[in-house]
Amino acid sequence: MPGVAVASYHIQINTGAKGQALEHAQYIGREGRFGEERYGEVEARGHGNMPAWAREDTADFWRASDEYERANGNTYREYELALPRELSDAQRVALVERFAEQELGTSRPYSWAIHNCTASDGREQPHVHLMFSDRQQDGIERGPEQFFKRYNAKNPERGGARKFSYGADKAEAALAYEGIRERWAKIQNLALEHAGSLARVDHRSLANQGITREPEVHRGPAVSGIEARGEISHVGERQREQMAVREERRQAVLQEAREIERAAQVAERVAARERRELAPLAAEAPREDRAELERRIEADRREQLERTRVAAARRVERREAALEGAEPKQLPLFTRLLTQARALQDRLVQSFERVRDWVRERFRGAGLSPEEIQAGKAGFRAEYERHKAEEAERAQALAQGRERYAQQKAADLARQQEIERAAKEKTQEQKRHLGLGRGRELGDDD
Repeated sequence: MPGVAVASYHIQINTGAKGQALEHAQYIGREGRFGEERYGEVEARGHGNMPAWAREDTADFWRASDEYERANGNTYREYELALPRELSDAQRVALVERFAEQELGTSRPYSWAIHNCTASDGREQPHVHLMFSDRQQDGIERGPEQFFKRYNAKNPERGGARKFSYGADKAEAALAYEGIRERWAKIQNLALEHAGSLARVDHRSLANQGITREPEVHRGPAVSGIEARGEISHVGERQREQMAVREERRQAVLQEAREIERAAQVAERVAARERRELAPLAAEAPREDRAELERRIEADRREQLERTRVAAARRVERREAALEGAEPKQLPLFTRLLTQARALQDRLVQSFERVRDWVRERFRGAGLSPEEIQAGKAGFRAEYERHKAEEAERAQALAQGRERYAQQKAADLARQQEIERAAKEKTQEQKRHLGLGRGRELGDDD
């Protein structure tokens, strides 16, 4: 959407097997062994639809799910959602609560917690863990053990709470999940609009949006937390390798695009040079020599055009071969490169065709007066000066772009170094405190 900023969109749907619910609930709530000092603070938290026996302490619900849910069943399901940076803390809480009410209604028990770690760009990365059960309350009071039993359709009061269904097969489940993704995007955009922000999110894939860049690598809070403590994350290392490969591919594509642009500029310069050099010949050549001069110029033009056509044709052939062997996700990129190569062919032909037309017009015109000759020379000089000015503007714009890129890269590097320095200092400070604590313990023993 032109003129509209694009906010970050991320939704990940996770499930937990038997024995994982309570530990995950403690992780998102920063409880138990997942303390805030090590794993980061909870910005906000909440819950809803809990049965009577778990309203005071939601850990009782997830503990019962681990204990009584059937062996091959999911003890919980979770939506991990990126929250817009453009919203305030209170607006994020309101957004989470609205989405939970919309998706889970008044039947499925849930807990949520908002975390806000530091992203790779040095800015905040707010996100929420919305953890819920597929068991649906129906007004029948059930104890912990009965709640997770198999549902009894004939006598609901004798069985457990009925599970929510996402479809009869994988195809229906995929449609259901796509609907969840779309509704999450819509409710975010409503919140952004209500907050007066121009940013918007889009749940569609980059390919469906007509965007050919590759998706960003999502670091996740676990990786960010590990590296913030100065520890080595193997997942983070692998992500950096993936980003390096992507950057290498992107630079290769940019290099191809630059070569195409340079070839087009060369063609324009050749055409301008021929017009500039032929101007005095066309005006001052004797009438009896013009036919031979035209023939030689035309032959030279054809030779140049043929060389350019051959080079452009080879480029098109390489693009076509790459397009045929490309993976499905690479098709938009190679299609665009092939289109650019064919457009270059057309531009080269048009450039040299203009030279031919000009030659024929000038050499076949007769009876030019000295004033007309001088006017022609002045016109070509003006065109040459305009061409030089355009070249200077392009060179200046390129230099400015390179300077902005260098400044941005330096700023990003400085931010990354500052983050690493802070993490290192924090680790050293923790080690010092740990060393002092051990020293005091030894003193007490003595």
